[in-house]
Amino acid sequence: MGGIGKTTIAKIAYNLNFDRFEGSSFLADVRKVLEKYDGLARLQRQLLSNILGKNVEKIYNVNEGSVKIQEAISCKRVLLVLDDIDNIDQQNAVLGMRD
Repeated sequence: MGGIGKTTIAKIAYNLNFDRFEGSSFLADVRKVLEKYDGLARLQRQLLSNILGKNVEKIYNVNEGSVKIQEAISCKRVLLVLDDIDNIDQQNAVLGMRD
């Protein structure tokens, strides 16, 4: 359902609340980025950079990214917004969650 301002509302809510958390990340256009070469690793790097507050330049593979994300968010209050996802598999891929 495009064009009704969901991203704008999500971004406003994020901006009003991110400072209440130990870490936060707003990942925009997740579906579109995942379609590109190296898109998943790119999203993982962005997520880690946002959460850790420093630039994460290298993730050598998606599994490494998943482990680093789990370590970064465990036992913390973290606000994560994944904008424009179609299904739970996209969320699970970015966060490194398995069935």
